[in-house]
Amino acid sequence: MTLSAHIQFIPLQEDAPMQAVDKAILIIQKSGISHEVGPFGTSIEGKMTDVLMLIQSMLKSDISKEFLLNVQYHVGQARLSNMDKVAKFR
Repeated sequence: MTLSAHIQFIPLQEDAPMQAVDKAILIIQKSGISHEVGPFGTSIEGKMTDVLMLIQSMLKSDISKEFLLNVQYHVGQARLSNMDKVAKFR
């Protein structure tokens, strides 16, 4: 089963928060999961097991001593792909 998700990594109490965000994005990029980086988060799309493994690896990371990880999932057989959702606006 494939699903779409939107991930927002928010480092807390960081001297260089954007560097921590860049490291979080690097974890996503290295996962090999289809993704698109946006100004407020990163949208991903892939096999459910791969997406859940990615989320778990982000939770276990040492990017920041304290962070918020907001994740929204879109699950369903009839769901639109991420590109289908935004195609008419591009």
